[in-house]
Amino acid sequence: MKSKVSSNRDFKRKQIERYIGNKKIASLLIKRGFSSLSDVKSYINPEYYDAADCEEFPDLMNAAQFIIDRIEKNKKILIYGDYDVDGITSTSILTGGLSDLTENVYYHIPDRFKEGYGLNRDVIEAYSDRVDLIISCDCGITNHKEVEFARKMGLEIVITDHHELPEKLPNADYVLSPRLLPENHRAYWLPGAGMAFFLLKALYKKLGLSGKEKEYYDLLLLAIIADVVPLVGENRYLYQIGLKYLKNTDRIGLKTLYKELNISAGDINEQVLGFQLGPVLNSPGRMDDAAKGLKLLLTDSKIEAAELTAELIDINRRRKTITSEIVKDLENNMSTEQRALIRYNPDWHQGVIGIAAGRISENYNIPTVLMTKNKTGELITASARSVEGVNINEIIKQCSDLLVKYGGHAAAAGFSLKPSQLEKLKIRLNQLLNCSMINLSSSYKPKADIELKFNEIDEDFYSKLRMMAPFGEANPEPIFSVNGIKIISSRIIAENHKKFVLSDGLNHFTALWWWADEVKIKEKIRVLYTLNENIYNGSRSLQLEIKSLIETETEKIKKEKSADIKLEVRDFRNKNIKDAEAGKEGTAYFLEGRTEENIYPLINRFYYKKAKCIAFLSIPPSADILAEAVVMTGAEYIEIYSAAENIKNIEEFIKKLTAMIKYVFVNENRIFSIEKAALFLSEQENTVRRGIDYLSGRGFIDYEYLDYNNLVVSKNGIERPSKTRIAWKYLNKLLEESRAFRRYILSADTEDIKNLIISKLNEERK
Repeated sequence: MKSKVSSNRDFKRKQIERYIGNKKIASLLIKRGFSSLSDVKSYINPEYYDAADCEEFPDLMNAAQFIIDRIEKNKKILIYGDYDVDGITSTSILTGGLSDLTENVYYHIPDRFKEGYGLNRDVIEAYSDRVDLIISCDCGITNHKEVEFARKMGLEIVITDHHELPEKLPNADYVLSPRLLPENHRAYWLPGAGMAFFLLKALYKKLGLSGKEKEYYDLLLLAIIADVVPLVGENRYLYQIGLKYLKNTDRIGLKTLYKELNISAGDINEQVLGFQLGPVLNSPGRMDDAAKGLKLLLTDSKIEAAELTAELIDINRRRKTITSEIVKDLENNMSTEQRALIRYNPDWHQGVIGIAAGRISENYNIPTVLMTKNKTGELITASARSVEGVNINEIIKQCSDLLVKYGGHAAAAGFSLKPSQLEKLKIRLNQLLNCSMINLSSSYKPKADIELKFNEIDEDFYSKLRMMAPFGEANPEPIFSVNGIKIISSRIIAENHKKFVLSDGLNHFTALWWWADEVKIKEKIRVLYTLNENIYNGSRSLQLEIKSLIETETEKIKKEKSADIKLEVRDFRNKNIKDAEAGKEGTAYFLEGRTEENIYPLINRFYYKKAKCIAFLSIPPSADILAEAVVMTGAEYIEIYSAAENIKNIEEFIKKLTAMIKYVFVNENRIFSIEKAALFLSEQENTVRRGIDYLSGRGFIDYEYLDYNNLVVSKNGIERPSKTRIAWKYLNKLLEESRAFRRYILSADTEDIKNLIISKLNEERK
């Protein structure tokens, strides 16, 4: 007989299942701590969320009245911000909001290199005879000396910040911070712009203007994503309700930025914010004057918005170029065996070493620490980035006796030190990081949130999974597990990265694996994965991202004989595309390298659909892709048509690739897709990458990866003859391999082609 507690738990589980409409998603939510229907409703639907109120923040309403009193006395107010996106949006929220209440509002964004982070004594002194009250944004919580100096100068000061609290708060008139709330409070993890927003909300509430603060949801949303705060509680709620305000913003500056970055407002999500808008708004603070980003957010002039947008995009372009130079310099001197990278160069740009460190860490899967001199030359400043399983902040703490200051979290950190301590630090960091990486394989293993079998995956499940978005800090993408899976095929899509076809016997999925192991799996496996959606020309398909493949001790795969695989190869090589019969029942048409043919349904290596027959109107560039198409469609017949070579030689390939790059400069805001290029050129993804490397080595272009598929290209790169020679040799080899394969398919006996496909499908099982 069940206990009352158990029965109550089962009842709540069933309630959640009915509300979500899926048992697996319900189980996942319960596992993540959502124990009641009301918890789930408030997480999924912002209408059910109990939003934080101004009165919950310590001293907030008193501080609001304090500011109102100063406004009524015509006191002059300085909004003192920070140079990152959180800082400029905080400043924009308070500057814009207070400007509706008084004309006596000014702002100051510090120079990263001359003034540094936080309140600066010289700046305070410069404003001391011009303003009466300073309100800090996203800074000030640790500026004890500067606050005391401001008070001695006769200034009043209100601190708004969200960073970790010091042991003692500064002696300001008011200190406002979400960190003054209990750690389990839903608003504890607000960004700096969140605290500024609640201050403005409190001001409006006091003045009978409640609701007017909604005008600033768009700016707040920029900070929530760009500052990588936990996407839970109040941050999640503000994202959910604020997204429509950002999509439909009235700010001329943001609308101009959308247009110039070729961003459709309807497509804005956490990825667009994090990888496209955020970097452009952040770049002035890294390279130039951060106030330019603030001016763009505040301007009412279309002319000024256009000028500032062009300038910010240019600054971001320079930031990318400098970052790429640092990355390439590092890559040229890297060893393939090294477990960590620790480098110092006094000539590197202080504002971009963090981005460069992140690139190296991501590309090579190693912890990376980059150091350079600060502007004065008195200190060395550093940025560190790490990999899953290696807490870089904890490692840096073990070097604290050598440092002037440090801070960060598990994946990223920064610190400064005196030049005299550099060599000692390098030795200690190298020892600590090497030791951590040696132990990583045994100490760190990804863990699954829940089991999800292949027959449980469909578009309906994915749409319900997306109810848990946005994913990010403190709300990670769920990791699923499934047992008894076979690897049907695999192919390299870039160095260390592979694409697989996985099967449970009835269902097949493509899967990407970054930093794929070279282990030859001989048994059925357990797969740990996340689930993503692949969109091609408006068609959607689900794709896995592998986190780990684990060999199991049981369920050995029985080798299948060739006769067990039903496949017939039909010879249409005396016919070309024009002779193909469109719309045949049960037939899908494989076509790459051409887009003008009006034949449907079309498939390619990035978009498959079930079909009894595949008509190959073009020949794939490799046997792996040919076999993959057969598996993913479940075809029993394939028809091979005559197909002219898409690219006859390396010169033609380079010419077509260059034309594509010119096209994206004009039409795609310089965002180049490896997958689109591979389809257009009908070559392997790795071939396209080598072509990009060749053009970069010639100095024709420079580039920066946004993710594994998309990169931003720019003109006038740096010529590197050695890179050019290597890329040319590799490219020539890859192109010759694809030409040889196509010649074989167009001339071989159909039985030999069938045996080739079957052997490829059996290859992983041997």
